[in-house]
Amino acid sequence: MRVLQVLDTLKMGGAQKMQVFLAETIIPLGIDLTVLSLKEASHPAIVESLQAAGARVLTIHFPHLFSPRPFLRLVRLLRRERFDLIHAYLTYANILASFAGRLTGIPVLASVRSTGYDERFYSPARIALENFALRHLARRVLANGRAVAEFARQRGVPRAAIDVLVNAVNPAPPLPPEERLALRKTLLGDAKRTLIFSAGRLTHIKGYDVLLRALAPLCYRHPEITLFIAGGGKERPTLERLSRELGIEDRVHLLGVREDVRRLMAAADIYVNASLMEGTPVSVLEAMAAGLPIVGTRVGETPYLLAGGAGLLVPPGEVEALRQALERLIASPEERAALGRTARERVQREYSPETWRENLLAIYARLTPKARPYLEHLRAHRGEG
Repeated sequence: MRVLQVLDTLKMGGAQKMQVFLAETIIPLGIDLTVLSLKEASHPAIVESLQAAGARVLTIHFPHLFSPRPFLRLVRLLRRERFDLIHAYLTYANILASFAGRLTGIPVLASVRSTGYDERFYSPARIALENFALRHLARRVLANGRAVAEFARQRGVPRAAIDVLVNAVNPAPPLPPEERLALRKTLLGDAKRTLIFSAGRLTHIKGYDVLLRALAPLCYRHPEITLFIAGGGKERPTLERLSRELGIEDRVHLLGVREDVRRLMAAADIYVNASLMEGTPVSVLEAMAAGLPIVGTRVGETPYLLAGGAGLLVPPGEVEALRQALERLIASPEERAALGRTARERVQREYSPETWRENLLAIYARLTPKARPYLEHLRAHRGEG
């Protein structure tokens, strides 16, 4: 089976991490995977990881959504390569791949990955065009969570055309104690300090300003705490200025884009996701796999991820609620350990790569018969025939 994955960009982000995860998960089955970026800008680590997994990586640069020459190149690629399936991620990919797939007769699986519109790229015309593609051109729409599926239905996608496949994550081996201690000393100076960690784009919807405001009074009552944030984005100057205004600039470290997020998580004590809007946050799954106690907001799929005592939930945008949850965990190493154990057990049980891969192939099999043998092989391998 030959699959084409189309993404808006191969910059570092949750969708791109899931693309690497997908490549590492399905290529070993013998599936031929090509990954196409619609922008020249990319993060070398993403490209290298995809290539290391065995994927072919291509770029057709679209300077604008309506770019006739790149679109003709895309159509020619589809006709020449004769892919069995196109799987699109993100807005431009959903639109362009759906139109090109309809022109070439290749079934398209589009994707919805959030419960709202990204304010950075908000355009009523673009939203209307994507909604049209989701409703009328894509054969099926993949939502990465139940809340995301509900948002897709609000956009007019028929319920029967939506498949829900929650993100999964590979297990993370713990850092050897001496390596963890050395990393904590490098980051904190004093390894006994409390390391609070968060990861994601530095944008308003990630709620980092809320996190800083919640952290500020805690820094005075708990001088042992330090916050590290991994991620790049346009909000960095704003967050640096806010840290100075709150008087906590020496307790907040913006690390920029990092390729070792999971290693940093293994050295942390508490993970925070303060997002105002989410789909299924890959970073929360990674933190669960690392056995971290998590404070998350009640947005997107996060309440489902942290159900059953796998973390603490607070309303989005509420500084005081977030402050109280953080203070509760800072003051109780025992509760941190218990939440971390529950989180790790939950992610191993319900968000395993094996379950995710089989469910993805079942969705692919609805679009092309070429996927059926791979699905039957997996089911036979685990004894279901």
